[in-house]
Amino acid sequence: MLRTRFIDFEQIYGADFSNQQRNLFRYFAKSFGCRLVDAGAAIPSDLIAILLLDQFRTALRLTLAVDERIRPALGSHTNSFIGKGPLMEFRNLRVSRRRQYTWNEHLGWLRIHYWYDAWPHGSTGATWVADAKYIYLGAVSGEPDASERGGAASVAPSV
Repeated sequence: MLRTRFIDFEQIYGADFSNQQRNLFRYFAKSFGCRLVDAGAAIPSDLIAILLLDQFRTALRLTLAVDERIRPALGSHTNSFIGKGPLMEFRNLRVSRRRQYTWNEHLGWLRIHYWYDAWPHGSTGATWVADAKYIYLGAVSGEPDASERGGAASVAPSV
């Protein structure tokens, strides 16, 4: 995965990769929903539908990236570095009446970025909504941006 910078779901799950990647996406959607509840925000109805339906439409997109800033330092201890970034909320009434959220979490050098009704930025990888055989990984390098350190754009969601 580090060499090729993509994940092949068929290689991982076999012929049932289409169903299994939806289950993986459900896991991530549930994690995101739990983060919203923890912040006191309402869970959007399309996130609930992900857990109940075989086919769904959602404003949640994921990107996966290799965090090049910490990968060399971890060595063989990749599973010992686990964490969650700040939940960011935005509202742009000209674009959407819904609240927009970004969030990230990481396991070792793998960073999972959540984009709810927001477009990914930077080099965080190709968007994924349980709709592809492959996920192409991005890379995170350089100084952390505001979404990673909870800077001025970080807003506590209101309901």
